Amino acid sequence: MLRPVFLFIVILTGIGYASAQEDLQKVFRKRMEQPVGGTMASLVQRMARSFLGTPYVAHTLEGNPKEVLVCRFDGLDCTTLVENALALAVAKQKGLDYSGFQQELTQLRYRDGVINGYTSRLHYFVDWLHENQERGLLTDVTAQLGGVPYSKEIHFMSNHPDLYPTLESEDQWEKVKEIEKDINSRKYYYIPQYSIRKVEPLLRDGDIVGITSSIEGLDCNHQGIITKIGNRAYLLHASTTAQKVVLSTQPLAEYVASIKKHTGIIVARLAE
Repeated sequence: MLRPVFLFIVILTGIGYASAQEDLQKVFRKRMEQPVGGTMASLVQRMARSFLGTPYVAHTLEGNPKEVLVCRFDGLDCTTLVENALALAVAKQKGLDYSGFQQELTQLRYRDGVINGYTSRLHYFVDWLHENQERGLLTDVTAQLGGVPYSKEIHFMSNHPDLYPTLESEDQWEKVKEIEKDINSRKYYYIPQYSIRKVEPLLRDGDIVGITSSIEGLDCNHQGIITKIGNRAYLLHASTTAQKVVLSTQPLAEYVASIKKHTGIIVARLAE
């Protein structure tokens, strides 16, 4: 599945691409030195912690003339931190090489695990959650934790095509509209900001949290991975404020409440 993309980049960029891939593979092998054992969630958390201090870089997946698998360890945004930690953990658990890691990253990031243009990428957190729950990697436990229906119409991308150059194409815009229609046909739950403190003791190390948004048409603003300290939960995330990967200094409830556009959380738990 990845080979056509791989060949395209090799032909396009030659020696520079080969050198970059060699560097990535060195970093990958270093990450694979993480000790094996424990739950999948604990392995994900360890992989995420290995990125502490890594610079925050916005829009790490954007700007390519053709949709290809982007893999970076030197700069992350909130999405790529979560995806890298998950794909690295799966690779470690399965004993995969770098090529296998790339395939796991593709499975995480793209609908049906296939790169087929810009709209095949899972841009919305709730769509990403649905797809990866369908493949058995994780479970949306928000309702079990006391969540309430997240009754919000998702349409941010189709309403703001000016923010997404690819959507200047009528065909691509129509595909996004169809994706949003599918998203809006499903049921989702969230834990409102005022209920997070009560739920924190029920959260677990390695839970993945999407932070819901007050912005019209948008599902989530941000995401990260939970670290528990006692009964309190903290967010390990790529922070725009700190401009690097950090463990939040505030517990989750206080962190979410501190940012006006954050309204609550959606919680995904890894399958074992």
